[in-house]
Amino acid sequence: MENEPKIPINILITHGFLISMDAGLSIIQDGAIAIEGSRIAAIGTTSTLESQYQPQQIIDASGMFVMPGLINTHTHSGDILFRGLVEDLPLESWLEQLWVAENHFINAESVGWGARLAYIEMVRSGITTALDMFWFPYELAQAAKEVGFHLATGFVFFDSPIADGMLPKERYRLARQFLTQYACDELIIPAVQPHSVYTVSTENLKQASKLAQEFGTLFVTHASETLTEVRNCRRDYGCTPIQYLDRLGALTPRTVLAHCVHLDSDEFDLLSQRGVSVANCPVSNMKLASGIANVSQMLLSGVNVTLGTDGPVSGNDLNLWYTMRLAALVQKTVNHDASLMSTKQVVSMATREGAKALGISAKTGSLEVGKQADIILVQTGRAHSTPSFDPYSSIVYSLGREDVETVLINGRLVMYNRNLLTINETEVIEAVRQLGIQIAIYVSQPNQAEKSQTGIRRKE
Repeated sequence: MENEPKIPINILITHGFLISMDAGLSIIQDGAIAIEGSRIAAIGTTSTLESQYQPQQIIDASGMFVMPGLINTHTHSGDILFRGLVEDLPLESWLEQLWVAENHFINAESVGWGARLAYIEMVRSGITTALDMFWFPYELAQAAKEVGFHLATGFVFFDSPIADGMLPKERYRLARQFLTQYACDELIIPAVQPHSVYTVSTENLKQASKLAQEFGTLFVTHASETLTEVRNCRRDYGCTPIQYLDRLGALTPRTVLAHCVHLDSDEFDLLSQRGVSVANCPVSNMKLASGIANVSQMLLSGVNVTLGTDGPVSGNDLNLWYTMRLAALVQKTVNHDASLMSTKQVVSMATREGAKALGISAKTGSLEVGKQADIILVQTGRAHSTPSFDPYSSIVYSLGREDVETVLINGRLVMYNRNLLTINETEVIEAVRQLGIQIAIYVSQPNQAEKSQTGIRRKE
């Protein structure tokens, strides 16, 4: 009615090209979103919502895509401290060198600074949620809260007292404590994260799996990343890493497996039957020469495939736009089929499928009424993205993280017109820069590799 009073709300986004990523992939060309508190109150045309709502703040999204925040389903934030330190090596040798530096420099304080920088980089890239496997998860959670960032994380299970100095029994106790403390947090999604089948014993993997099932939370691990890993698992356990995890009862709809580059033919259907999600990380897989995951076959088998940047030391940045593009290109190339990995499918992997993997589809991953207002505004009028005939094609093949103008997480403006509003970026960069100077001095010293033990469990 004309004389009806307007409904007060916090924010009204107007005149945007809305890409909802809902089940019907709805699009509104002159669209608007009403935000009240942390939630989306309404979606519609600009004229309709302007007539219905009285916002405290209006954000004009003219010339921009308005879309769900991106979801990074595999990374190691603290490794940003070592970006560019170890290069041109395969995974196993690369890990040996990296863990030497980690053992010397990783502590609660350094991880906190590294995590802050990583979450800043991700917010600037339009990522609003990440699944992060790294040491000192309490510091990760604190950094995420300071930035205003959705974070899935938890204690890393690892047999050796490596970077954090903990033994398995202490890790288990603290993991249980973490799961309890963050069970109902608005930003933190608790997880159980055994590193891999080659760094965690059978008994400790069983414990981790039972703990995840007890709390109904995520079970996250690396799996079948390299041929060496698969070969050693066959030697030690008589089966592949996927088969081994299944024997332990660890493959469930709450399981997220990073990589899955080397799978047997029957393992695609197994992952689908168990409801497992796979985080495809093409940048690090190619950089470390681990191989190229057969994502096309995973999708054909019904596996939920998502996208991860991996850590900023194995891929050197946290750029999910580049990951989207590469994920599509490599599948087309290796299969000699240009029809594979449609742009709609790729954008879905970076949004709604990522939410499904993390068990938060009811909250985020698409723009729908009642969901969290995890929204990014992406500039589309620059030289590299003009003209635009199809929004999904533009997202995957033309646009990039530098085009992300504004980011809202849980209805809160975290970045507005490229300005971070929640944390002092200059202070964080300087702190990490100073740590980088110390790391450079350390690695330049002779025989530095003998100063630490990596603690990789071997059975040779």
